[in-house]
Amino acid sequence: MNAIFVRMQVKCMSAVESLKARAGRSGAVGRRLGKDERAASVIEYAILLGVIVGAVTVAVTTFGTEIQNVLAGITTRVTNTVSDVGNT
Repeated sequence: MNAIFVRMQVKCMSAVESLKARAGRSGAVGRRLGKDERAASVIEYAILLGVIVGAVTVAVTTFGTEIQNVLAGITTRVTNTVSDVGNT
């Protein structure tokens, strides 16, 4: 029974050492990426774009029919003005 525990302990210790070695390598990569501010800028622009798209979506959803009525009124006025110019 003790031999089983010893083998399990050895395997666990080697697994821990392996994880430590990998963490050291990935830590260096993480530090290098942390210094690179281009990634942070891209994320900031993506968040800003998401906020703008969300705001436009909410505005169009909320005021969609009102905007449609305003544009229809402008179209009618332009059409009438063009017709009046053509008749004179």
